[in-house]
This record gives sequence, C-alpha cells and structure tokens, in this order.
Amino acid sequence: MPLRLFAAVHYLVLSGDAPDALSGHFEDFAAALVEHEDALRARVETHGVQTNEVQRCTMLLPTFLAATAATGLPLELIELGPSAGLNLLVDRYRYRYANGSFGPADALLELTVEERGERVPAAVLERELVIRRRRGIDLAPVDATTADGYLLLRSFIWPGLDERVARLDAAVETLRRTTERPELIAGDYTEVLPALLADRPADALTVVFETFSTIYLPEVIARQLAEALEAAAGDGRPLAWASVRRWELGAGTDAAFELELRVWPGAEQVVARVDPHGNTLDWRP
Repeated sequence: MPLRLFAAVHYLVLSGDAPDALSGHFEDFAAALVEHEDALRARVETHGVQTNEVQRCTMLLPTFLAATAATGLPLELIELGPSAGLNLLVDRYRYRYANGSFGPADALLELTVEERGERVPAAVLERELVIRRRRGIDLAPVDATTADGYLLLRSFIWPGLDERVARLDAAVETLRRTTERPELIAGDYTEVLPALLADRPADALTVVFETFSTIYLPEVIARQLAEALEAAAGDGRPLAWASVRRWELGAGTDAAFELELRVWPGAEQVVARVDPHGNTLDWRP
C-alpha cells in the first residue's frame, strides 16, 4: 500500500494535477493528500504495483538462449505477470556482456549488467533466438502505448532514478514501433495458464516464465502452479519453466535471488544468481 500511495501521488505530479507534491517539502506532500484525497484513494484501490523493469531482461536473455540450446526449437513465450509486456520483447533490445553482445545493433534500448563471479559465456551469446509467439497473463495488463498506461508505469519509478526512466522510455518506444505486439491476457494466471498449456504446439518450445511475481503467491497456490506445469509437461510436448525461485526453495536474500530453468523432461537447475532489478548477474554454467 505505501508503494501504491507514493505512485498515486507521483502520477498527480507527472500529470500536472499536483506538480509540487513531491517537492521535497513534507507540507507540499501533505497538502496534496488532502486536496486530492478522492483521486488518490481511487488510484490506490484500483492500481496494483506495476514496474515492468526491463533491466531484468539481462537475466532472461541468456536463460532463453540456454533453453533454445536444449531443444533447438523456436520459442513461444508465456509470461506470468507481464504488466505491459515489455520483457516479452527481450530479443528486440541490445545487450552488452563481458564476453560479447547480443541483439539488433540499431535497437532503441541497450542494456548492460554487472557480472559477478561467473560470466555469460560467449558461446551462449552466439546462439540464435527465434521467438515465434509472445503472450502474457496479468490481473490488470497495462497498455503502455497510451498516455495513461505510460504514466502508470512511470509513476512507479521514483523521482531521481533517471536511468530507469530512460530504459522505460526506450522500451515503450520499442513496443510502439513493434508491428506484432505481445498478446496480453487479463486474468489470474494460475487459472488461465492450464488452458494455454493444453493448446501449446508440438513444434516449438513453450517457455513459461516470470521474474518477481510467484514469490508473493501463497504457498498453496504456488504449489498448484507447479503441479499444473508438471501435469502439462507429462504429455511430451516441449515445455520449459524459467523463474526466480521462491523463498522456501532457497531464493536467497533481498540482495540475491536464484534464477532457475527447467526444460522437461530434465530437472530444474539454477542458472544464475541475480538481484531484484537485474543490475547484477552471476551466471551458473
């Protein structure tokens, strides 16, 4: 709720309705709470936290390349909690790692990451990534190509974080220029996903992935999600799972989380340790 409240106030600043609310003087902030109480209450009640941090693509890209190597098949992506779907455009951005680069040279967004410990091997970055379909399931998908959708995402980036704003702007512009945009499905992904998996193709690797969504699910719901994936994999059609591991599975601390990949019928493996916003990466070969 504090994040929702500050974002709601920031939205008023960005939209020009309360330009001084985040001046740094508490009196301005308190005055905005009083003057815009109804609007703030409505935004807090309506909009959950929506960050859609594209820096996390620095951990998703090598993970998807590893999944590709395991099967040699094109990918069909299904993201759980995609927000505006900016991470579903993972192959449209440019990346620079210690051992090489990946992505279009003329990409609007270039991402770098601090690699600690093991680094992403050059051989991984030399692989081709073919994404045939992009879908996401979110309780409240955001259309970032609209003014309101963009401001909603922007409002969750606090003043002063200029690099994050620049990344968001470049990713949104990439989305606007994309002719075949990701398909965003409104709904509870624990309820919607089984039907999508039942209808998945046999000639592509369906990769279900998420970054920092499932760690907040109640344990019983997380277990049901895992069971649904396991059941779907039993039919033999290609399936993979990429996810930040939950707390009880040894996810780590607030500063370091384990990123796991499973390509059925193989077992899950930890492919990296990452920070919550994708700024650091310790690749595990």
